[in-house]
Amino acid sequence: MMHGFRCAAALMALLLLAPVAAGAQTAPAPSTGHAPTLLTAAVPAPTGARLIVSSPAFADGGDLPIDNTQYGANRFPGLTWSAGPAGTRSYVVVLQGQGGKATSIHLTLFNIPAGATSLAPGLTDPPSGAIYGVNVHGANQPYVGPHTHGAAKVAYPFQVFALDRMLPADPNLSFEALTEAMRGHVLASGALTAMSARPPGAGEETARSPLRIETGLLAGAAGRDPAITVYKGVPYAAAPVGPLRFRPPAAPAAWEGVRQADRFGALCPQPQGGGPPPAGPMDEDCLTANVWTAAAAGEKRPVLVWIYGGGFLTGTGASPEFDGEGLARKGVVVVTFNYRLGALGFLATPALSAEAEHGASGNYGLLDDIALLKWVRRNIAAFGGDPDQVTIAGQSAGAGSVGFLSMSPLAKGLFKRAIAQSHSRYPRDPDLRFLSVSYRTRPAAEQAGQAYAQAHGATTVEALRAMPWRDLIEGSDAVEVAVETGSTGKPPLFRPVLDGWVIPSTYGAALAKGAFNDVVVVTGNNRDETGAVPVTAFAALRARSGPPRAGTPQVNVTLAAYVQAARAKYGAMADAFLRLYPASTDDEAALASNAAAYDNNRVSTYLWAAERAKGTSRPIFTYWWTHAPPGAGHDLRGAYHGSEINYVLGNLDANDRPWTAEDRAIAERMSSYWANIIKTGDPNGEGLPTWAPFDAKAGSVMVLGDQWGATPVAASAAKLDFWRRFYATQAAW
Repeated sequence: MMHGFRCAAALMALLLLAPVAAGAQTAPAPSTGHAPTLLTAAVPAPTGARLIVSSPAFADGGDLPIDNTQYGANRFPGLTWSAGPAGTRSYVVVLQGQGGKATSIHLTLFNIPAGATSLAPGLTDPPSGAIYGVNVHGANQPYVGPHTHGAAKVAYPFQVFALDRMLPADPNLSFEALTEAMRGHVLASGALTAMSARPPGAGEETARSPLRIETGLLAGAAGRDPAITVYKGVPYAAAPVGPLRFRPPAAPAAWEGVRQADRFGALCPQPQGGGPPPAGPMDEDCLTANVWTAAAAGEKRPVLVWIYGGGFLTGTGASPEFDGEGLARKGVVVVTFNYRLGALGFLATPALSAEAEHGASGNYGLLDDIALLKWVRRNIAAFGGDPDQVTIAGQSAGAGSVGFLSMSPLAKGLFKRAIAQSHSRYPRDPDLRFLSVSYRTRPAAEQAGQAYAQAHGATTVEALRAMPWRDLIEGSDAVEVAVETGSTGKPPLFRPVLDGWVIPSTYGAALAKGAFNDVVVVTGNNRDETGAVPVTAFAALRARSGPPRAGTPQVNVTLAAYVQAARAKYGAMADAFLRLYPASTDDEAALASNAAAYDNNRVSTYLWAAERAKGTSRPIFTYWWTHAPPGAGHDLRGAYHGSEINYVLGNLDANDRPWTAEDRAIAERMSSYWANIIKTGDPNGEGLPTWAPFDAKAGSVMVLGDQWGATPVAASAAKLDFWRRFYATQAAW
């Protein structure tokens, strides 16, 4: 039966494609990838039989994002439709453009299974059993975004059809044959129309003419949005190799001619630790910067310098997670960069300190940060940036770097605003000891560094500088187990050093003396970090076996683990803690552990801000991020550590996730807050929920993400009092 069906269908297709008899009158056939009319008009559905079609990227009649066009990343925007009526056996999705005498075909996808009612954003491979048909690029082709040739907007209807049959399984089926095969078999249809026009500047020279910085001429490349120019892999310091290894960064060398800045630089060497392979080559010659700008020559736009996280052990400014195009579209010049990591960035030994001009070693990664900021001050005007309007921002270890730079006299005057995303903590909070804002004393760092060097066969500074970097970083992902944190969380071995030069004093001493660079500060925490996890992860975490990964915060999802952790951390105050956060079952324990982590994180940052506010007249803004990004890790990770980054940078389109319309709305609001901070030092602006500056008397924090507005830093006055009393029993870090 099926064989006969296929033969009949093939015969029909052959007849439709057969040459017309001589002398017959016929309209000119449209070229490949074009059709005379919309498919909804050619094969209409029965009256009233309508499918509801939507997309996470745009509303009906709205503009199609550039990322979903050939002027951008040519990424499929995602599509969802209501289920077809009874008898539906397959769906067909077709995208046509109405910009000429004939329509242009940008997607034909047929034999979509009847159980499917969506196509994911970024779709490349068709759903199982479905087949790509013809479009403007030929037969059997995936999505081709619009490439509108004029400045006037053109309609592009995404059309969905529910059929009572499967179509011939032929990827070379012509659009005319597909149309005829659908005729009489459409049970329902619907359409969602996107509008698209040629972006300003497209079709012209989109990359700038070479610009001149202190080391020579530089040519950038057009971004996904042709209004943005990106300069990648620009050296801001000399390669820290040979005699320059374990020294402060030196000035970059000049070059002759025009340097093509169209590729990211190498990643700074970093251990892999069983993780995914690096996103590019690794090399010690890695001190490069990347700049996104839409500024015209002579403009002075505010500047964001983004510092990546990764525990001072991994990371790169080239990650799509830190793509700067979103904020560049909002009038900001965005800079990312690489800095030295792990042993190469933070190794201290007595011999390295003895040879150093300032008698200090171990903070080479932070010195790279400072060198980058000085490079920005000298060169950013060439990119249309204002050297007097620089904001530094970072997450996790990047937030730690922001905090250290705020304390460092070497960074004075290099920035006006500071954004620390996660881990601004009260000095007496023991969690501070293992998080990425932790530091080591100079004696401890030198002792550990000397032992590390000797274990690697290096007994002299010369041997350390001669050792291949691959050998030197072997084992550098160790943790410092001797640090007492009150939990299983332990800090990384290699991290910044309290050296008396780059970092002159402890957090507690700096707060007491007001010894900070006097800048506007924005800081906050995420709901599902530092010991908290989403409710949807409880069962999966209980099923795990083996010890927790070294260096990570302790998570408690069973009653036994929760009580044991409380006794270990709170000691004589454990009973008081368990009365405030009671539990008698595993689920209650997991929820109570979360509630305690929420309060601990918010109260710790609140008390830090209260102390910081005593030494400045500049505003401080604090936040609590609550939105869980979509994707495979949604249920297991929730609003995880770093989950806010894509939203605040406004770069969802640079990262492959099944973003929804809600995600895009949140990203628009969050990136507007951040753009306002960078421009004025105040997140507030037209159409945004009011975000009040920190007020110690209010005892509240701004919720961002799933809700918008102030909430108390602790669930009750008694709980706030508990955390105050507990911190008072702890030594300041």
